[in-house]
Amino acid sequence: MQNYSIITVGSPVFFECMKEQKSEYSLQNLKNFKDVEAILKSPLVDIYVFLFFIDDLDMLDLKELNKIKYPKIFFSQDTENFKNIKENVLSIFLKLPINYQDLEKIIKLSILKFKFLFQSKVDIGKYNLDKNVRAIMHGKKFVKLTEREMDIILYLYGKKEGATKQEIMKDIWSHGEEIDSHTYETHLYRLRQKIQSKLNDKKFITVKNSRYFILS
Repeated sequence: MQNYSIITVGSPVFFECMKEQKSEYSLQNLKNFKDVEAILKSPLVDIYVFLFFIDDLDMLDLKELNKIKYPKIFFSQDTENFKNIKENVLSIFLKLPINYQDLEKIIKLSILKFKFLFQSKVDIGKYNLDKNVRAIMHGKKFVKLTEREMDIILYLYGKKEGATKQEIMKDIWSHGEEIDSHTYETHLYRLRQKIQSKLNDKKFITVKNSRYFILS
C-alpha cells in the first residue's frame, strides 16, 4: 500500500485549515523552499504532493523546482505569478481562493496521474493503453489518442463513481486552458467516435444520471 503526504509550503494558515478538514493524508507545513530540498534527500513516503503558495514565498528556486518529480500544485491570487514556472504533467496552477472540496479532488487527480506516469502501459478493462505511442488497443485493433484524450481516459478510469461534465472540465483542463461546454462536448464526441469506429465499442464511455463512466 502506498503512503501519501501533502506538504504545504509557505502558508501556515492554509495548513491549519487543511488540518481542520481531517484529511485522509499525512500533512506537513514548510516555511520555505529550502526545507523541501531537505525532505527529498531522504524521502519517507511513496508520494509527496507539494502545495506551493507563491505569494507567501520570498524566493522560489526554479532550477531546483524542476527537479522535483512529484505532483506540484501552485497557488496565487494573481495568475501572472505563474508565467515563469515551467509547466509539465505534474504541475497544476490554481488561483486563490479555492474551495477545499475542489482542492481535494485535484489532489486525488494529481496522485492518480503520478501513479500512471511511470507505467508506459495501463490496463483499462479489456483494453491496453500505451502512453509511449499514445494509443489504446485490443488485439490487433488500436486507436491513436491525443494527450488530452489520454488524460480523459485515465481520469475517468480512476473515477469508479463517475464524473460530471463540470468535474471533468475543471480537473482536466489547467488554468491557462479555460474552455466552454461546446469545446468539451467536441473532445468527448471525437474520443467516443474514435473508440466506436476503430474498436467497435459504443459503450466505452457511458453517461448515466449526468455522470460519465468508463465501463471496464
